[in-house]
Amino acid sequence: MTYFIDTSQSPLYVLHFDAHLSLAQTQRLLADVDKLLARPGKFGVVMNNKIKEANDDDFEKDFDGELDEDDHDHDHKHSHEPGVARTHKAWLTANRDRFAQDCVGLAMVSANSKFVSFYAPFANRIIGRMYRCPGAVFSDHDKALAWVQARMPQSVE
Repeated sequence: MTYFIDTSQSPLYVLHFDAHLSLAQTQRLLADVDKLLARPGKFGVVMNNKIKEANDDDFEKDFDGELDEDDHDHDHKHSHEPGVARTHKAWLTANRDRFAQDCVGLAMVSANSKFVSFYAPFANRIIGRMYRCPGAVFSDHDKALAWVQARMPQSVE
């Protein structure tokens, strides 16, 4: 499994990732998400990242502690296939209005404790800019799920 979408709590969708996606996998994922977004009404998202190479040591080496919003050039090594980021960005741009209108919350889950502790205070601003909906970062899947469930218009069980 590289990704799996759990729709059992629809319209709350849980995306599970355990490896970086190839371009073809990214295109399949985005097509799958497009089908979910075609459904009317409010929705919530939990992204559960279990990519094995994401560990605390890598984050510390890649991040020097400075955050400059205007500087997008960095030496961070990405494991993404060429075209994946461009495809995701184009999809995100095309779908921002839908997220802005109907996404009640997007929670990201990471096992990387340094990533979570660094990004948690900025998550709502960062996710809000990217997806145009409220966002948060968690180290615990159940807490992330509860956070999104609390924002759903109806109880999601």
